[in-house]
Amino acid sequence: MNAILQDVQLASSSLKQSTAHRFSKAAQCYQHHARVQQQAAKQLFTMLQSGHDCLLDLGAGPLLHHDSLARHASHVVNMDLSHGMLQQGHSDAWRICADMDRLPLQEKSISAVFSNFAIQWSSSPAQLFKELSRVCKPGAQLVMSSVLDGSLKEIAQAWQMLDSRCHVNQFLNLEQLQQFATSAGFEVKTAQQVCLKDRFATPKEAFKSVKHIGANQIQSRDGKPSGLMGKKRFGQLLSGYPLENEQAVVSYEVAIMELIKL
Repeated sequence: MNAILQDVQLASSSLKQSTAHRFSKAAQCYQHHARVQQQAAKQLFTMLQSGHDCLLDLGAGPLLHHDSLARHASHVVNMDLSHGMLQQGHSDAWRICADMDRLPLQEKSISAVFSNFAIQWSSSPAQLFKELSRVCKPGAQLVMSSVLDGSLKEIAQAWQMLDSRCHVNQFLNLEQLQQFATSAGFEVKTAQQVCLKDRFATPKEAFKSVKHIGANQIQSRDGKPSGLMGKKRFGQLLSGYPLENEQAVVSYEVAIMELIKL
């Protein structure tokens, strides 16, 4: 198994470093707050086949799914950009801290990929799918979820009460993800968009939930990180949050995909 590893080198860009730092800070509380992520994971496991040789958990985070994935493959490689996240996992699990856009794996070394709520953080989705194509064996199965355009609409609506700036990340749509996958040499067996919701008693708790899962930073037009939450006029921001049945909802548009390497 050691033969599949290449030299690991994290991307040095400030955005990548900021992303890794942000998720490391959220590592200890991530499991408690990642309720929507767990909903998506259940759907991925209904598609994931068993009997794989080497399975890559791409964006493994605190290794929430390690035990379940180990029942589907002889070997599980847990990879994440955040060292802090990986430290939360099993002491005997195989972990690699690396950038998903530059996979430190040899060609045709992976027989399956599981990736839940991770690939939306790629800085180059086209390159990511090319990398996945490079490291996957022919016939490899990939089950993936990704946050899509239209997510966090309630937070965006609350901010519109204060200014015209975009205060949420702009994600890809499902068609774009499919195009990247097919261009890289994958057959798209399943590609559907679902809306997953998390519900909170107050808008303040809804805002905090985004921070607790490490998703509270956006990329501004000038390339500098910009925090999702602001301090000024915070009371006005909360008052502008739309309620659904007297609850503060955070909606995620999510791609659920199954790919096969051709």
